[in-house]
Amino acid sequence: MAATVLPSQALFQVSCVSAAPRTRISLSQRNSVGLSSFRSITKAFGLKATEARCTMAVHKVKLIMPDGVETEFDAPDDVYILDSAENAGLELPYSCRAGACSTCAGKIEKGSVDQSDQSFLDDGQMEAGYVLTCVSYPTSDCVIHTHKEGELY
Repeated sequence: MAATVLPSQALFQVSCVSAAPRTRISLSQRNSVGLSSFRSITKAFGLKATEARCTMAVHKVKLIMPDGVETEFDAPDDVYILDSAENAGLELPYSCRAGACSTCAGKIEKGSVDQSDQSFLDDGQMEAGYVLTCVSYPTSDCVIHTHKEGELY
């Protein structure tokens, strides 16, 4: 049996149709993925694999630190900016990792993010460009000034 391995940056997704009409089940796995593992999963659940594809948008995120140092890295659109920064070897402030505090606050200069998971910032702060990097997904290439917690108070 042949197996195909995808790069760890890829999101591998298989959509399956069960025996019951109009029932769809999606199986996703990140990191190195072998096609044979999905065949095993689908067979174990009595499913038939109907489609296989790799999907993921990657954006360039530039972080500007308080001392003016700029660092740019690739950030997938399904990974929080803080996590992508850490994967790139950067250390940023954080505390809750749930969008319920302001430790990881930054201010977006260019681009856009989805921070719908956050519960701390009010509408005015978000309109002013503040973001919580621990729960922000990049939706375009963006530039963010970090360490902005003090400006929120």
